[in-house]
Amino acid sequence: MQTIEIMKKFVEPQSVAIIGATRQSGEFSLNLVEHLLSYGYKGKIYPVNPNASEIAGVKAYPSVKDIEEPVDLAVIMTPRNTVPDILRQCAEKEIVCASIIAQGFNDARDEEGRRLYNDILDVIKATGIRVLGPNTFGSANAFINFSSSFARIALDKNPVGIICQTGLFFHGFPEFRFTGKCIDLGNNCDIDFADGLEYYENDPEVKVIGLHIEGMKDPARFLQVARRVAMKKPIVALKTGRSEQGARALQSHTGSLAGKDALWDIALRNAGIIRVNEQEEFLDTIRMFTIAPLMKNKRVAISTFSGGAGIMAMDVLQNSGIEISKLSKATGEKLESLAPGWLNVSNPVDYWPIMMGHPNQMLVMRDIMDILLSDEELGGAIYMQVIFQPKVGEGMRMFLNNLVDRHPEKPFMSALPGTYNSETIIGLQQDGKTLAFPTPERAARAFARLWQYSKLRGGL
Repeated sequence: MQTIEIMKKFVEPQSVAIIGATRQSGEFSLNLVEHLLSYGYKGKIYPVNPNASEIAGVKAYPSVKDIEEPVDLAVIMTPRNTVPDILRQCAEKEIVCASIIAQGFNDARDEEGRRLYNDILDVIKATGIRVLGPNTFGSANAFINFSSSFARIALDKNPVGIICQTGLFFHGFPEFRFTGKCIDLGNNCDIDFADGLEYYENDPEVKVIGLHIEGMKDPARFLQVARRVAMKKPIVALKTGRSEQGARALQSHTGSLAGKDALWDIALRNAGIIRVNEQEEFLDTIRMFTIAPLMKNKRVAISTFSGGAGIMAMDVLQNSGIEISKLSKATGEKLESLAPGWLNVSNPVDYWPIMMGHPNQMLVMRDIMDILLSDEELGGAIYMQVIFQPKVGEGMRMFLNNLVDRHPEKPFMSALPGTYNSETIIGLQQDGKTLAFPTPERAARAFARLWQYSKLRGGL
């Protein structure tokens, strides 16, 4: 069976056997059957528990062999010592894909764990069954209301595909609640990063791919696939274990070998992958790629309420290849016609003195941004405003969305610091038209990543 067909059974299963399904019920029961029903999953669910005739109103089976219908995916939630035998039973049942939730295998400190891990590898080799994990949350797909995680999660249909080695990314974050599709490799005994990339490569529901990498067994195949996929859609990688202590901790978490960080840096860059160094930048960069169009050139204008905020953004952009260059003569003249005679209009554009001299300040602000975003010599623009009260945030959300409606082809991001900015930033993300960040540095860093990928795709 081809890789994409296999991965579809993990991420788009039409039927799921939950082996070791709990009889407990309620919010903290970790009852996967209840979770799937509450999500609205439309596929067939087969709970397997020898001590139950039904679970959450769904018929239960003593063993996986007792299920008469074909099964796309087995989710194994039993203690570790039972896993190899259950995996063998799944193969005998002609189930070709299994997610092993249990942990304590090659990540364990005892010999028993390593023996059981080798037993799993033997079953895979002997039967051809494909395995996700062990020690995994499994897979999730918001587009079909599916998750194999024992923990209940929020499913949002964002155009993002994640491949990770921790369940952290299943739960999402305040500014980006959850990704559209997610594959947790766990201890990565079989299904790996390259398999996930091949699945996402031509997936119309995935616009950007995010990787959380601790280590991998076959980096050569991964890099070969990544070079091809990166020319179709952006790949953002958070490679952890950069420090010596972090690398040692990886061995106890997933049993992965981290490798030399400098070599990873070179390899990821050569494959066209955008590497980030922290979770915040990982989320910012992925959010940016879900919305922003590619840049056509490296020149960017900054429009700011404060010269100091503009300098903060310029400091970040200094070594990115982006130019905060002199405005064109035509653009400069248009802005000067709005400004007081004493103001030296330059880039960054300090719009506060321009607005103060006009009775309709938002109208003038719109004119300033229209001038900048209409300039064909500019590859993009950053706008900055303080959200100092809720009403300002409400008006800013409408203003920015309308601005992007008039200039959909020009990359445009905002920095919206202030006490009341959170709701505005999250609202703009949900609107899906433009990006906003709480600091000038984060907005500028996202622009730098956009230029990095625009160069790759456009040959600039």
